[in-house]
Amino acid sequence: MSDGSSSYTGQGVLERWLLGPVSLQVMVLNRIVLGGVLFLHAASRAFELPRLYGEAGATWSPAYRAWVDAVLAPDLAAPLLALVAALAELSPEMREVVVIGLYTVLLGSSLAFASGLFTRGAGVVAVVLHMLFVTIHPFAHYGWASLVSPLVLYVVLSRAGDHLSIDAWRRRRRGLAPLPAEAPAWPMRLLQIHIAAMYFHTGFARIDDPLWLEGQALFEALARTLFTRFTFELHVWSPLLVLLTWAVFLLEPLAAIFLWVPRLRTLCALALIAMHVVLEILTNVGWWNFIMIAGLLAFLPPPWVARALPGPVPASR
Repeated sequence: MSDGSSSYTGQGVLERWLLGPVSLQVMVLNRIVLGGVLFLHAASRAFELPRLYGEAGATWSPAYRAWVDAVLAPDLAAPLLALVAALAELSPEMREVVVIGLYTVLLGSSLAFASGLFTRGAGVVAVVLHMLFVTIHPFAHYGWASLVSPLVLYVVLSRAGDHLSIDAWRRRRRGLAPLPAEAPAWPMRLLQIHIAAMYFHTGFARIDDPLWLEGQALFEALARTLFTRFTFELHVWSPLLVLLTWAVFLLEPLAAIFLWVPRLRTLCALALIAMHVVLEILTNVGWWNFIMIAGLLAFLPPPWVARALPGPVPASR
């Protein structure tokens, strides 16, 4: 990652770190991955609209809405709660039309964001509608559903739509010159800080958890059919699961530090990516692992990330 150029040499270290130019490649990849997650998740749930958001389900019942308002309201945005309350007041027929319309816009905006069509506007619309449906039915989603929204907004704040996008193609069609492949670093820094903070919170929150201290956390997770992908003799693999549990127990809190140490950053990011790959193979936790892997790309050497891109987005030096 580049921390500056000749135009930034008069600035301090912090200013160069935040404002110095970096390649857009990480944010371009995050646009594709995060937008793809929003689209694929929404598309996979499209046939469940009547069950999740229809009149036949408990979603709109006064008791359920009162429980959400009483228990989950502090973790949800007040404007979205107000919009859900307004939807609940509509007739069932009108609400069905509105819900289907909003869900269609969610599908279209998330696909547009992933492909880079009207990137910034599409990203904002996709995030708002995604969180609206999370607010309507919080238990229809895993924890990743709340994590993805700020990460998408960091990408929106960047110029991730300038390359490998329909916006860039439309610009070329109009005969305009390509936009620079570098931009100020601060949106990517926000992404990095958020990812590191996630590991800090997750890692230190379990520092005194007996299941983790005894190496039983992964065993317990796999024993629950809600999370496990495979049914196998867990006791046979118990020693390995204990070692993996302790490895994760140490890796995640240390990651909050090691991701900022230049000599350790790449190794730490690769270890975390490997951890998420293994977790994705073994467990079913929605799109969580894909989102975290996309964020971790911001800690890898830019030339490595550049190899994943077919277009001419150069790696910063």
